[in-house]
Amino acid sequence: MLILAIASILPAFLWMIYFYRNDRYAPEPKKLVARTYLVGALVGAAMVFSLKELPFYASFLTLAVFIAPVTEEIAKFLCVRWTVYNRKEFDEPVDGMVYATAAALGFASVENVIYVLNSWASGGAEAGVFVLAGRSVLSVPAHALFSSLWGLALGWHKKRKTLKSSLLVVLGLLGGMVLHGLFNYLTSENLFGGFLFLSLMAIAWRGVFLLIRKALKPGTPADAKSTDRNIL
Repeated sequence: MLILAIASILPAFLWMIYFYRNDRYAPEPKKLVARTYLVGALVGAAMVFSLKELPFYASFLTLAVFIAPVTEEIAKFLCVRWTVYNRKEFDEPVDGMVYATAAALGFASVENVIYVLNSWASGGAEAGVFVLAGRSVLSVPAHALFSSLWGLALGWHKKRKTLKSSLLVVLGLLGGMVLHGLFNYLTSENLFGGFLFLSLMAIAWRGVFLLIRKALKPGTPADAKSTDRNIL
């Protein structure tokens, strides 16, 4: 069981390395990223057990499509807002995406362990491995992708601090909730539908990330402190 628990954490850790290495021009301090990841994991443990205590837990659609996306995205948002938002290192839109994915993947790590071990206990080794494989390629990166929406908006708001930027944070958070709920619904109906949806999201996310990274690349005509004005 210990090996399975470690294996459940490994996918989120590998995804975290992938996202972190994409921020290559001005990488965030590893200690801050790690702390955000750990805070996300602690909040994830609290959230998973709290949601199981809700009186309507038996209704999968109510929990997975409506309650979980709202509460989980707010919880991950607060992890970033309370942990690193006020740090001087948090100074670019990409930073918001990095820290948002760190909190999301910390959250997903704990969620993975709980669901995989529960599946193993109730359905045996085959069920545990099946859930681990499915969540590793679907649910874990999905958490990061949905949270990157409000992470980007939060990073922009950190520099602007205007009403418009505040509204974008709200929209990013709502967008993450809606996509999270839609993903949960699609995967409950058809795993292929969920995989296709996530793949399209990943392609779109990658395109946006590359545009931002290009604008922030040293030596570009636009100053790094004002690039988000030109691309957002």
